[in-house]
Amino acid sequence: MTSLSRSLVEIKDISRELMERTFKSQTPALPFTRDLFLIETHVAGLAHYQMETVQAQLAAGLPLLLQREPFNQHDDLAIEVLTCERVKLGYVPKNRNPVLARLMDAGKCLIAEVCTVGTWEGWSTPSHEVRFRISLRE
Repeated sequence: MTSLSRSLVEIKDISRELMERTFKSQTPALPFTRDLFLIETHVAGLAHYQMETVQAQLAAGLPLLLQREPFNQHDDLAIEVLTCERVKLGYVPKNRNPVLARLMDAGKCLIAEVCTVGTWEGWSTPSHEVRFRISLRE
């Protein structure tokens, strides 16, 4: 074996030893192993959309779809909330959507699921309420 090939073997051995030491002392960074919870909120605008047609199918744990609506005339950061059958329920509340919209625009995957479905006995007529949670899936 030449001195050059011995040197290369020694370098490979030293590199391997350093890598083994590093992995024993610290865990390598991995993508999230579960979804990262971001926020729980209500669906805004239920009374204006198709809540009546899907109310019976809505239940805790049901997945929802979030879809950006950047050309919304009232809010350029609007995020629609839809059922998996693409029935529009309403929107993420305007005061909650800036960070979420930016994440979606950056290509991040946000997932949503129903927490509770109920009726709110307010003012003169009862109103429906759907609360849902949003998480980041990496």
